[in-house]
Amino acid sequence: RAFSLAALMCGSALVVYLAMSPTIEAEDKPAKGADPQTFVETAAQDGMLEMELGKIAQQKSQNPDVQKFGARMVKDHGKANAELASIAKQKDLQVPSRLDPKHGKMVDELRGKSGADFDAAYSQHMVQDHGKAIDLFTQASEGDDPELAAFAKKTLPTLKEHKAMADSIAAETRTAAAPDDTPT
Repeated sequence: RAFSLAALMCGSALVVYLAMSPTIEAEDKPAKGADPQTFVETAAQDGMLEMELGKIAQQKSQNPDVQKFGARMVKDHGKANAELASIAKQKDLQVPSRLDPKHGKMVDELRGKSGADFDAAYSQHMVQDHGKAIDLFTQASEGDDPELAAFAKKTLPTLKEHKAMADSIAAETRTAAAPDDTPT
């Protein structure tokens, strides 16, 4: 009888543990972003978006730091997208050739802004986008596809550098866009 009670308690504890630990079940499922086609599509869309917004930043911004950052986005994301497309082609994966409606809307929204409003919105967008890109590429770097994992690992330091630059520019543009409350 003592054995039955102990077994019942262990069984109950196991049920509670399993109910409270969804990660056990999740380990059997592939990690988000692990699918090579999904990674290629998402990374390519994001890269094209960074390039397009970078071009707009070079045209619309009056801030030399924002313009310089925009040029860097065009250069770095253009290079990364070309490399990604080459890897994808070898694997018969589809690479989008133009922005989807969701990303196109983001371009249109930023294109409609100007001056300090543009700089602040653009820099904040870059902070958010690069945070998401770092997550995406970190997941891909741990994926099962060796070529895509190597590409992701190689690209991560650049994305982290972009994020740090975007953080700095966002802080600068917030300060520039803030009204001056000092008494005169």
